[in-house]
Amino acid sequence: MRRIRFGLGLFFILVGFLLISNTWWKDQVAVSNSQHVTEGLQLQQPSEGTFDFSAVNPLSWNDLVTVRNRFHELPTIGLISVPEIALELPILYGLDADNLAVGAGTMRPTQQMGVGNYALAGHYTQSPTSLFGPLHKIQTGMSVYVTDLTHTYEYVVTSLETVPPSRIDVLDETIDPTITLITCTFDATERLIVKGKLTKTTPYTSH
Repeated sequence: MRRIRFGLGLFFILVGFLLISNTWWKDQVAVSNSQHVTEGLQLQQPSEGTFDFSAVNPLSWNDLVTVRNRFHELPTIGLISVPEIALELPILYGLDADNLAVGAGTMRPTQQMGVGNYALAGHYTQSPTSLFGPLHKIQTGMSVYVTDLTHTYEYVVTSLETVPPSRIDVLDETIDPTITLITCTFDATERLIVKGKLTKTTPYTSH
């Protein structure tokens, strides 16, 4: 009986270790993907994309691995950074699985930086450095920068809100230039919504 209990205990410890290890490795690959696209940034002029956020599936190993064969083909249109939470990601046109495996995807086909409601979505991860995982550390008053490599648009975070998936009104167009960042909560049942207002537009300079 004692041996059975010992064996079961060892089994559950091993399963737990493998689950934690699997998550850690997924986060590391996601970070590597994002850095690769950011460092070799080549902007594209995309003509089509997918914009149905309700159809986005959880990040998978297949997404992370297959996208590595087509980094140069991705519809990359800019960069987003939040220095205070060490977030820096490519911005991609649309919500395709490949796009969200490396960065933030645009929520609507015609949105423009610095105009109306600029909305971006990204995968939540348990890592504070991977994809939109760092968003769970963001606070009001922090600056969010997006750039199309022509201009840099600085937004200041004005609100944080957790909402059900049915709250699509967060994507409504606005008169004043705003930014909306969307990711899942820890249990994926709700959405974290980060809102900010545009405070400054400056010519882009590389760093």
